[in-house]
Amino acid sequence: MYPVPFIDKVFDTKVDKKYDAAILENEFVKLVILPEIGGRIFEAQDKANNNYNFFYKQKVIKPALVGLAGPWISGGVEFNWPQHHRPGTYLPTDTYIEEENDGAKTIWMSEYDPMYRLKGMHGIRIRPNSALIELRGRLFNRTPLTQTFLWWANVAVQVHDDYESFFPPDVHYVADHAVRAMSSFPLAENNYYGIPYHQRPGKNDLRKYSNIPVPTSYMVCDTKYDFFGGYDHRAQGGFVHVANRHIAPGKKQWTWGDDEFGRAWDRELTDEGGPYFELMAGVYTDNQPDFTYLLPYETKTFSQFWWSYKNLGPVQNANKDFAIRCEIQQGNKLDIGVASSQKFKDIKVILKIGNEQKIIENITVSPDNPWKENTIKIEPGEENTISIRVVDSNGKEQIVYHHREIDWSRNRKVAVEPKPPKDIESVNELELIGEHLELYRHPTRYPEQYWEEAIKRDPNSYKSWIALGRVELKNGKFEAAEKNFKTAIEIMTSYHPNPASGEAHYFCGLACSYLRKETVAYSLFYKATWNFEWRASAYYQLALLDCKRIDYSTALEHIEMALDTNRQNNKANILKAIIQKKQDNKAAAKATLQEVLKADPLDQWAKFELACITESYPDFLQSSRNDAQTVIDIAFDYAEAGFYDEAIHLIELHHNNEIAECAVPNPMGKSVMTQFVLAWLHELNGNDSSASEILNGTIGAVPDYFFPSRIWEQLVLEWALPKAGNNTIAAFGLGNYYYNLKRHDDAINAWGKAATANCSYGTLYRNLGIACWNKRCDGERAREWFLKAIELSPADARIRYEFDQLRKKLNDDPCERLKDLEWIKDLVITRDDFCVELAALYNFTGQYQKALDLTENRRFHPWEGGEGQVLKQFTQACLKLGQEAFLKGDAKTALKFFQKSMETPDNLGEKYHPLQAVAHINYWKGKAYKTLQNEREAMKHFDASIKEEDDFIDMAVSVFSEMTYYRGLSLIELKKTEEAQHLFAEMKNFGEAKLNEEVQIDYFATSLPLLLVFDDDIQERDRMDAKFLIALAESGLGNTANCIRLLEEILSMNKMHTGAMELLARFLNHLK
Repeated sequence: MYPVPFIDKVFDTKVDKKYDAAILENEFVKLVILPEIGGRIFEAQDKANNNYNFFYKQKVIKPALVGLAGPWISGGVEFNWPQHHRPGTYLPTDTYIEEENDGAKTIWMSEYDPMYRLKGMHGIRIRPNSALIELRGRLFNRTPLTQTFLWWANVAVQVHDDYESFFPPDVHYVADHAVRAMSSFPLAENNYYGIPYHQRPGKNDLRKYSNIPVPTSYMVCDTKYDFFGGYDHRAQGGFVHVANRHIAPGKKQWTWGDDEFGRAWDRELTDEGGPYFELMAGVYTDNQPDFTYLLPYETKTFSQFWWSYKNLGPVQNANKDFAIRCEIQQGNKLDIGVASSQKFKDIKVILKIGNEQKIIENITVSPDNPWKENTIKIEPGEENTISIRVVDSNGKEQIVYHHREIDWSRNRKVAVEPKPPKDIESVNELELIGEHLELYRHPTRYPEQYWEEAIKRDPNSYKSWIALGRVELKNGKFEAAEKNFKTAIEIMTSYHPNPASGEAHYFCGLACSYLRKETVAYSLFYKATWNFEWRASAYYQLALLDCKRIDYSTALEHIEMALDTNRQNNKANILKAIIQKKQDNKAAAKATLQEVLKADPLDQWAKFELACITESYPDFLQSSRNDAQTVIDIAFDYAEAGFYDEAIHLIELHHNNEIAECAVPNPMGKSVMTQFVLAWLHELNGNDSSASEILNGTIGAVPDYFFPSRIWEQLVLEWALPKAGNNTIAAFGLGNYYYNLKRHDDAINAWGKAATANCSYGTLYRNLGIACWNKRCDGERAREWFLKAIELSPADARIRYEFDQLRKKLNDDPCERLKDLEWIKDLVITRDDFCVELAALYNFTGQYQKALDLTENRRFHPWEGGEGQVLKQFTQACLKLGQEAFLKGDAKTALKFFQKSMETPDNLGEKYHPLQAVAHINYWKGKAYKTLQNEREAMKHFDASIKEEDDFIDMAVSVFSEMTYYRGLSLIELKKTEEAQHLFAEMKNFGEAKLNEEVQIDYFATSLPLLLVFDDDIQERDRMDAKFLIALAESGLGNTANCIRLLEEILSMNKMHTGAMELLARFLNHLK
């Protein structure tokens, strides 16, 4: 996920490692927090319940390839934003401890999001005499662009047969990711994630781990309550989560599933910890994905709460202070109780049943002493007349629960994929779908197509012109952006000069500002201030331009106007302090900065500016960790206002001090970009000789992890490129930047300049190779570039692996590829994916024992969503060795191999998915047993084979697959020839229909099974799959000639199509 370097390897050797930890503890709870791993809660103990870990406590730090950028650990509480699988989940945070007068303490942890440079901060707070844990969130869009985000707290809890999650009592249906499917709840009376829960009475309660066999998510769609949680009946302890549902509606459960597939992931993530649920809480989101907007310089703040309790069971309502249990047990007995997050004396519990009321007085409750009552009986029909109220010693109602009949209506619909632009009826819907795709950051559908269609139909669709302008602006195409915004303004002001929104004027001003048309920008920003929504952002931009003009009094006026509308814009407050400093009022500047730091103690620009005033920098260097990316952010903050001296001072301070050490990889902590920015600043400051000297110093630098992503970085590198002579580093970085923005021609041109200048960095040529294949459709040129990359970086295993994948795309001879890989086998075995490909080549070339040895004698690590790759090769090797033995008449040895194929060793890191068909294995086991004259076992396995009606391919259920062919063969073995012929005919019809289908990546796909760098022609791949299904069907139907023709066509398309090669070889051997 650009610009975050992707880590694609985890190691197997356990080593002791020290991590910085922050500990919060009082008489009821103990928390251990790890600022170096995304600021997660690592441990949460209920001291009132024998130190029960009410959040999952890991005994190891064992990362697996689950995170957006690779490494991810389970357990505790992870904080996910601005999208799920947080980009910075395995990166360090800035940290601050806040102490309050009443003894409350907060551990604040902050990051500058590595993808979009938003500032996200969360504080974990506890206070004396309370079990309440408060999560304080503060999200600040410190960019001038509108951004989108979601925010989830990902709580892990250890599960077993006696653990139960609980959700509000009015939740009667839940939804999958993107609301692509729904289920009744808590009892699933339907098919969900491919599991027919309606056929599993007693095993369909989705609150219980043991009932869910496959990886499963569900999210609450609608509730009038503010809580949910989990309860461990063995430990007699649990927790509740409480948050204002109006801004924090998200309530989700996730599990890997109670089956071998899920348990394999448990082993990837822990040594002895066992399985877990994730009970996630979302703010400004109720689904994944479900994003909301964060306008320029907008801050959103919120709180969530957790507290532990014991000896009560799941509860039916909860708030920050109390939880109520009210369950009707066998014999119409009421099981009621009250738990609390702190000690409350002399409370009353008022129980009302029908018209009768019972008051229990003088109750004391505390985290270690809940109140319970289970002797009260109700009469039949009184179930929905029960209410329980808790009243404090002052007579004020604190919480109430009404046991009522559920309203079974559903307020959400299952989501559907939007039609293509040409099939949408109205311009309004085209604009809305485009907005949706942009808001949700859809990975495979592009909003521009919808807006372009809207303009094609109605050239006066000003919303689409604005939207396209935003896209061009984010992509650094300022002239195009300006043109689009001006078109929108012309349309919007065609009847009156004052449009309802200032968005077009604001963003047009921003585009002109980047183009250095500052006079034009000034007028546009001023017009944007006429609209309240854009007033604060536009006044901030005006103040920046005022500062560039050294008109500090006007700048201060504009800043105050910005702050009148948005007091939480830290950047406006800091700019105000700098202006005050420039006006020789350091005392006022210092006071302004201290106010900023009171609200946000980890605003590093404020800390640095304060350090400049006090001439003391250790606190800033320690707090910011002297992180290069933070330094670059602040340098551009200064540069926007023309404060070049301060920006130069900051970067020189950065260069003169060490980066803070960290227990986790932080590849972006240093960057050659700081040198380019420093040179650029010197030239802007009128010091051309220093600029040239610094630029010359960048020539020959190693550009590892050089992934520019900010608009200002584009401007700096575009400035540096013509000035730096043979500065290949600038061209390389600029190419990376362009390619990420889908400016592919610009990227290829920039990389080409670096190549022409004889860049000696192998990755440059690798990038050119990828671009030539993906964007120029020039496979041979791609081959040339990769050969150059290998010449310069012969020990780079990733480049070697990718080159082999390119050769596979180019349909090179598999035997030649195998020969080359064996020549560099020491390099091959350093990568899981390379080893899987080597095993595939061994299998394809008939060296099955080598494939088996390779897969059995190495520890593999899958990535989430990409499971099954190594398992496929292990299975193939076992089956082929078994078939060889079978054909030689050794059915006993064959059976051992067939059985072995199902006994997947743990070193593979993965197991069969419960929905994955193994009809082929059952068929061959049946054949072996039949030869061994064990008719009963043979029939048992043939019967098992024919019952596998679906298959699980590429993380989705498929009705027809290669397994269908083996179902047909098993039917023949069972003397059900007519059924077999019908099945083969259906398979053929399916394949023929598939040949003519237009294929796209699944709109709702949450992951892609392969981490591919080379674009795949999915239409051709789908046609090839269809032809193979038809060929198998023709084989089953006895149409040999047609089958052979199709197989030869497939192999001409893909020489390494294992299934086609095997089936063709079988026919040819039979003909001999």
